Amino acid sequence: MPAAPDPGDRVRAEILDPRTDPEPDYWPRLRATAGLRADWDWRVLAAQAWGARTIQLITVLFDGDAPVAVVNAAWLGAPVHRFSFNAAGSRPWLGAVHVRGPGSGAVPGWWLADGVPLSVLTDAYARAMRRELGAGCLALVLRQVTAEQAATVRSRKLVRVTEPVWRLPTHRWADKEQWLMSLTRSRRSNLRGILRKVAENEDLEVRSHRATEEIDEVRVIEAMRWNDDKYAGGIAPRIRVLNEYMRALMRQPDVYSYTYTERSTGQLIAFGMVFDHPTTPIVRSWTQRPAAEGGAKFLYFYHLAKQVEWAVGHGREWVELGKGKSAEKKSLGAEPSEQLAMAVPIRPW
Repeated sequence: MPAAPDPGDRVRAEILDPRTDPEPDYWPRLRATAGLRADWDWRVLAAQAWGARTIQLITVLFDGDAPVAVVNAAWLGAPVHRFSFNAAGSRPWLGAVHVRGPGSGAVPGWWLADGVPLSVLTDAYARAMRRELGAGCLALVLRQVTAEQAATVRSRKLVRVTEPVWRLPTHRWADKEQWLMSLTRSRRSNLRGILRKVAENEDLEVRSHRATEEIDEVRVIEAMRWNDDKYAGGIAPRIRVLNEYMRALMRQPDVYSYTYTERSTGQLIAFGMVFDHPTTPIVRSWTQRPAAEGGAKFLYFYHLAKQVEWAVGHGREWVELGKGKSAEKKSLGAEPSEQLAMAVPIRPW
């Protein structure tokens, strides 16, 4: 890859709207080079963008003909679409560019080539977005920034600590038993009981699926409302996932879907999704029937235990569990990785 570019004119930006722009010819190669997971597939990006209340833009920075950065961002501003989707062609008149992972704020929304500093985003990328979006584009907000990355940005900035991301160090364990023995006695006993309970439950069918077409995405989306309802409220209510987005995502070759079904009723009572990766799979989503409606809270721990077992058996170094549920994840041996949010004003020149 070329040396780190100057944040100046020789860095060229291609700004794309996945709703209306076709997939670039170079996109599959760039995804492979950058190690971008399933949610960066162009069909998935397009479906996710159509289902958003804000404009979602993909930007590729080039040094000459070589791509040196990829950025996913939402253009957040006024007016706010609280209940509806954002129509193609409509744009806020004032706001900020919010860089985050596609469909999730728990992962970074950018890739940088080797030797390219984060300041390329706060300089060249930020100016490109201002040219594209107009004078109302006042700031750049980056999620999941490390302290080391933030220190490389010398311009004015506002940095705040956010929730940590939790990761299980699966490279330390030779098998599931060694992992269990690393936990406290109470948690170890609890997990053994959970594994035994699921194995003995003849009415519960647990299946894993990869790049599948056999799961009804409507059932999955209905089940995901259990999780969404826990976070209901606020200024902007949660927008439901579109069928096309879930269908495109579950058919990606690096996606594992897990279904938990009651044989007696045929009802889906829990669903999980994992993005595979050569070193660090991500537990992307989890939803289960609420306990008040007869759900089994222990299925969450069973699901994570099976991810540890799979990752250890397949030589993965880490399993990323995302944010939240800190006490539960810590009890499973997960380690926190401090994350920062950084806001940088965009210069008008």
